[in-house]
Amino acid sequence: MLPENLTISVIDVLNYHQKKEKVSVSARSYSAITLRLKTAGKYICNGKTIAFEPVSVCIIPEGVSYERNNLEEDILVIHFNMLNCVFDGIQIFKVTDGEKYKALFLKALNLKYENNVGCMYKITSIVYEIFSELVRDAGFGNNPKDNRIIESAEYMRQNFWNPELSIEELAKKIGVSPAFFRREFNRVYGTSPKSYLDALRIQYAKTLLETDYFSQKEISYRCGFSDVGYFRTVFKRKIGKSIKEYLADSTRFNY
Repeated sequence: MLPENLTISVIDVLNYHQKKEKVSVSARSYSAITLRLKTAGKYICNGKTIAFEPVSVCIIPEGVSYERNNLEEDILVIHFNMLNCVFDGIQIFKVTDGEKYKALFLKALNLKYENNVGCMYKITSIVYEIFSELVRDAGFGNNPKDNRIIESAEYMRQNFWNPELSIEELAKKIGVSPAFFRREFNRVYGTSPKSYLDALRIQYAKTLLETDYFSQKEISYRCGFSDVGYFRTVFKRKIGKSIKEYLADSTRFNY
């Protein structure tokens, strides 16, 4: 589910020639949204097979490792950071008007090539427009019956820095049992509330790490982790690299 105040930061836009092959992709520190117009294929992620048909928009969130089987095709891709929303798995959206989405992706790509002052602001606005169209066309929005769960996720986004925040507290706030809360949260967001909370904390940790202002211990505390060792463990699990490797990796935005 998308928050109304979704915040994204665009990294790159590209037209990528994909060969007919099976590839393994390790967890990356950024998300990607792709448009596939001509061919079908499948992702294998966390032991699950996620098939896509021609004329599909695919969102691959950061921190997700997967295998991909695909046919040869030129695909349009936008890499971005999503700062206040977390998906634990790959999202596939079959759309009816592929040309509409193609026009938006190509507009973003052309702006990148023009490289005029302020172009990234314009590209970012196009990505928001793509999400808006997905909400309208593919149901990528909020179901009113899930409002309590959505409210709990918003509470997490506002209070993730609090080390006392617990699943039991969140369940109590919306008047359900912890077991029911975990089950419904997983149904709505495709991940456990604990994993969602950890991902929010790690997203913020990345921004603090790159400032070089704080020690790892200080960052763990500011992000809601009471133990720096556990913070390091969660970081490596979510990002696929240790903190030291992440900061030393000058190629972490590679395709």
